[in-house]
Amino acid sequence: MRIIQASYIIPLNSAPIANGYLYMEDDGTIIHITKEAPITDQFKVEEYDGILCPGFINTHCHLELSHMKGMMTEASGLPAFVDQIPKQRQKSKLDLSRSIKQGDEEMQQSGIVAVGDISNTDATIEIKSESPIQYHSFVELFGLNKNEATPILNEGLQTLKKFETNDLSASLVPHAPYSVSIDLLKGIYAHNKKNLLSIHHQETPSENELFLEGQGELADMLLKKGRDLGAHLNAGKNATEFSLTPYLSTDQKILLVHNTYSSASDINGVLSHFTNAYWCTCPKANWYIERDLPDYNLWRKKGLKITVGTDSLASNDSMSILEELKLIQNKFPNIPTHELLSWACKNGAEYFEFDSLGSFKAGNKPGVVLIEQVDGLRLTPESRVRVLSR
Repeated sequence: MRIIQASYIIPLNSAPIANGYLYMEDDGTIIHITKEAPITDQFKVEEYDGILCPGFINTHCHLELSHMKGMMTEASGLPAFVDQIPKQRQKSKLDLSRSIKQGDEEMQQSGIVAVGDISNTDATIEIKSESPIQYHSFVELFGLNKNEATPILNEGLQTLKKFETNDLSASLVPHAPYSVSIDLLKGIYAHNKKNLLSIHHQETPSENELFLEGQGELADMLLKKGRDLGAHLNAGKNATEFSLTPYLSTDQKILLVHNTYSSASDINGVLSHFTNAYWCTCPKANWYIERDLPDYNLWRKKGLKITVGTDSLASNDSMSILEELKLIQNKFPNIPTHELLSWACKNGAEYFEFDSLGSFKAGNKPGVVLIEQVDGLRLTPESRVRVLSR
């Protein structure tokens, strides 16, 4: 048994505890938390300065892009970023497998215990099979040519089967409302059968502009590339109304990723239809690409179920959830750390139904992370992670 004492313990299934004691088995299973010091010296108490919390859940990641660190221009806007990804992806001189492994190891070292990873290919299977991180792979498809919907879908199903054959949790998902044909979208949803669903959503101002007005930077970029936007342009609906609510049941569990430009009206539209929607934010990627962040105060006012992702090293310089939280708290200092940690741990575990993760509930084995260099219960620019248990 281990007894860990810290300046603050944030269990996430109960209120934060100052100078509390965390009891756990040697394998990391939580026994209980108390304010009372041990009445016996049978076990040595591990004492730390900082905040103790469960392991982080990274709900949106692109491990396959780990070889693209530093290759993309910052503040270029999403249309330009999307346009460059396929070209730069092929230009990288870094070894893809080695970069994927390094990305996985970086996440382990930064206290991440579970990841929702976007997978366009089977390139990550070997690393995921060996990693102590618990992965769910979103096998992501895209394609606007309706005549290619069936072969794209079949290829995606073959990739999905490879993950499942290797005992890896996975589900079939679309990339974004603007990047899939209606036929492909329907095919994905038909095969998803209420499995975990994820979609990039309202990441740029020009996304809704494409659907509502038939114009904007995103529309211009796609049309210049010869993409078939016949069904998308000037559809008179926002991204949600175009790609989600007409096809999905109200109880579909869905992860909406980014939502940087989701208005109060957009959010109300989602909430009026879905009872199980989660809202993933990737602040450092949003800042890297658009130099903007979502209105988290609006999200909090609406009572959204918020999760946190790192996105990819093509749009980030690290795979650290703590670094994401530091950026949020820097820009929104009114949001308390224990709330941010609920987004980063508990909510992600709830979305993936990783029941043993996300909180220090007795019987859980969530990993134990120490956040050092803090100011009481506030994060600082110097805050860093030490992993005490995986």
